[in-house]
Amino acid sequence: MNKRSNLFGLTLLPLLCVMAALALAQTAKHSAGTRQKTADDAARTQLAAYMADFQRNPQDATLRSEIVELAKTINPAPAIPELARDDYAHATAQLDAATSPDEFKAAAKLFEQAAVQAPWYADADLNAATAYGKATDFDGARRNLALYMAAVRPGVDTRAAEDLGRGLDREQADLQFQRALQQFSASPTDAGRLQMIKLVQSMKTPPEIPEEARGHYVMAVVLVNSAEGDPGDEKRAIEEFKAALVAAPWWGDAYKKLATAQTAVGRYDDAIASLNLYLLTQPSESRNTQDEIYRLKALAQKDADERAKKQLEDQQRRIQEEKRQEERSAIAARKYTVEGRWYEASTTRDFFVGGQTNPDCDYVVKENGGHWTITNNCFKSSKMVDNVAVLPKQLSFRLLGHDPAYPFSEVNVSFTLSDDGMTLEGRGTAYDKKYLPLGDHPVRWMRRE
Repeated sequence: MNKRSNLFGLTLLPLLCVMAALALAQTAKHSAGTRQKTADDAARTQLAAYMADFQRNPQDATLRSEIVELAKTINPAPAIPELARDDYAHATAQLDAATSPDEFKAAAKLFEQAAVQAPWYADADLNAATAYGKATDFDGARRNLALYMAAVRPGVDTRAAEDLGRGLDREQADLQFQRALQQFSASPTDAGRLQMIKLVQSMKTPPEIPEEARGHYVMAVVLVNSAEGDPGDEKRAIEEFKAALVAAPWWGDAYKKLATAQTAVGRYDDAIASLNLYLLTQPSESRNTQDEIYRLKALAQKDADERAKKQLEDQQRRIQEEKRQEERSAIAARKYTVEGRWYEASTTRDFFVGGQTNPDCDYVVKENGGHWTITNNCFKSSKMVDNVAVLPKQLSFRLLGHDPAYPFSEVNVSFTLSDDGMTLEGRGTAYDKKYLPLGDHPVRWMRRE
């Protein structure tokens, strides 16, 4: 009897321990559930207070963030208000029917309105981001995408939102690229070209080369290959390459080919500029390209030196030719003018003074303001010259005065200039005091060199 009692007691003890443990666990679970319910109730109460403030000031980003974080601590998640669901349904229908940027943007605003009614409504934020993306409002799309990532509850698959973000990046980059290309094509500038190259370098996927650019490129290559030293074909090829690079200003191979064509016609500076642009497209053989730039700089310097030498020689020849022309002009002018210093070389010296060996007594023929004069420092005060008249290669004047040694008081002289401009040949006719002719004599004056 005692043995059976002891055995029963040993069997019953573990069972009682298990039952006690279960009872304690159940009591703890109930206590924890009670505490969780109490915390959720407090959170929901706080959420309601936050929402009352938020409805009065929906632009309060800090309050919205606090509401979203608080909502994520409540299980189950706070219910979506009926008004928010209605706005969401209307926005969904409008998004499905939208065909224009304005209609997509209107749908996005309805989704935003739903999210204002329930800031933890992550699906409303995601759909607002989608609608803004279709309206190409990338700022609005990213703003709502950030709100979605902040509102989404832990454990929710966010791959769709991440894909949307990457799609927005690609679409914005493509749109920015197309706008920049249109602007550059309408007004190509060096600054715009650099901007296009940098823009393409920043893109994850380079854009396709437009067909227009390929057409100009192929034409240029054909002209280069068939030029056979014809500068005209090379110059046409250069223009075709340039046209290709207006349609595709980021095209590295076209810059390299353009540089080759420019080098062929001696445009070394232009070729260097083209290769520098080629380097900006980040080619793999940048070392060889840089060496080619150094080679072209050397050729450009040599060409510049040769041109400077030729320019100097041309300038010297021009100066010499101008000098010869001036000399010829001086000779020609002398041939056709009677102006200058003359000495008397007649066989008779009855009328005049001076001579070849007496320069002080030269006759100075001079024009001043359309009035011609003839002076001679050796004339006696009783003599004078007047009635001086000059026509092309003709000179005439009257010599007046009275000299007791000669029976006349007036001599009329008429000269003709020789073809070489060195001699005045003519005759002098003398008159007495009664102005009766006394005869004429040949007269010759020689130009004083």
